[in-house]
Amino acid sequence: EAAALAACFARDMVTGVRRIVPNVIVAYAPPDGRAALEAILINENLLWLEQRDEDLGARLEAVTAHAASLGFAPIIVVGSDSPTLPASSIESAINSLSAGESDLALGPTEDGGYYLVGLRRCVSNLFQNIAWSTPLAYQQTVRNAAHLNLRVLELPRWYDVDTFPDLLRLRDEILTSEEARAQAPATSQWLQAHDSQLSTLT
Repeated sequence: EAAALAACFARDMVTGVRRIVPNVIVAYAPPDGRAALEAILINENLLWLEQRDEDLGARLEAVTAHAASLGFAPIIVVGSDSPTLPASSIESAINSLSAGESDLALGPTEDGGYYLVGLRRCVSNLFQNIAWSTPLAYQQTVRNAAHLNLRVLELPRWYDVDTFPDLLRLRDEILTSEEARAQAPATSQWLQAHDSQLSTLT
């Protein structure tokens, strides 16, 4: 069931991003993960990149460098665990970076990480010496950006789904917000089908 829910997250995130930009790269791991994702993300014209590094910073640097090598700019990276992320956050990042108003866009999460990173151009050393999956990740990235003289756009705070309380928060948002249901239809369908089970677990 967790895998099925994660598939819904991925489907909704890719569909949502495709409404905003034409080119989407799916960075996947392990090597045989692409086939499973292709079965989930049907009817989408996607680009693919295998993630080879264990460290999240190295993965972020690799995927942004790959996107830059394909001629894409600006470059926006989002995770798949914020399925109801408002499109306005992605659009704000793209507009600011495209206009040259900022060099780096970051969308902070409430646990100290971030749901989005956007770059006007590919930058080395931005993602080094960061304690990933800790409350320090966002502020350490901002520190690195300052050392690199990057102008930072801070986007509105949002949340990602890492824990069971996060999942319940997502469920409540889906149940009470028509906008959230429209943004994440696959996730919405899964949560509504499993609402009684989630209520029992609480």
